[in-house]
Amino acid sequence: MATVLDVARLAGVSTATVSRVLSGKGNVGEAARERVLSAVRALDFQPNRMAQGLRRGHGSAVGLLVGDIEQNVYSALTKHVQTALGGIGLDLMLYNLDHSAERLSTILEAAPAMGLRGVALATTDVLAMATVGPQLRQLQASGLLVVSIGQRLHREGVPSVVHEERSAARRAVAYLLESGRGPVAYLGRLSGSAVGTERYRGYAAALGDAGIAIDRDLVWDVSYRFAAGYEATSRALDAGRRFHAVQCGSDELALGAMAAIQDRGFAIPDDVAVIGFGAIGWGGHVRPALTTISVDPAAVAARVADHFAGREAPALTIIPRTLLRRGSA
Repeated sequence: MATVLDVARLAGVSTATVSRVLSGKGNVGEAARERVLSAVRALDFQPNRMAQGLRRGHGSAVGLLVGDIEQNVYSALTKHVQTALGGIGLDLMLYNLDHSAERLSTILEAAPAMGLRGVALATTDVLAMATVGPQLRQLQASGLLVVSIGQRLHREGVPSVVHEERSAARRAVAYLLESGRGPVAYLGRLSGSAVGTERYRGYAAALGDAGIAIDRDLVWDVSYRFAAGYEATSRALDAGRRFHAVQCGSDELALGAMAAIQDRGFAIPDDVAVIGFGAIGWGGHVRPALTTISVDPAAVAARVADHFAGREAPALTIIPRTLLRRGSA
């Protein structure tokens, strides 16, 4: 790979002259400029954008910090954010937090030295704001833009782009109840998950609207994994729990629940209806196709790009969700 020194040697100029030509700053004679540009083309030289950013005090990359890259929602989000940032001339640097508060703190502490333009924080985990809050404010004070994806941190001074959570779950559970599918169980992550808690609150609100008390035996707090959905639903069925629908906090959990229901000889949706959350791509290709609550990572990414492009954007953007009715409910 060619370097600035290689370009300078071929053009017969100093590295400082090459830098002035590439940056467009400083006075360089036309003949020297042409030799530098000719050398750049001949060597297929690609400037190190990160190094340029460090010299300017800010880079051309945004750090995207995701809660768990194995979850489909984060891989889809990463793809769309990268595309949206690319459209405004920025790169993406991906950091997998793996649900670690310590890792989050370490990355936030190191961010200014990375030469980043800013940080997009995308995690459902409950944040220890006593620790994280000062770190975010310190980043902002150093000139880095911070945007929250998924959690409402706008009251902490952090622009936030979120989906509907509570109201979307409330509408979905109301649909199940109005369809005569009660009792309705809830399968999702609650402990330590800000978003999971909001979805559960929507479930609880829908039951309250219908005058139904919450049955704690029908609320299963598990991680967002296929296996966790399968195991929790299996335990409930094996214990003789009575329910005719399951509202799940993710599509991964819903697909695990569907497998458990069918493995025990029950029909979906005749015996048990299932609704997921997040519109995973292949949820529409299982049988019965998974009824789910939509997600719009492209819209999220576009709004995040608005912030980094300096376009006018509200402190809080809420992306709507819809119920995608398919075969499972």
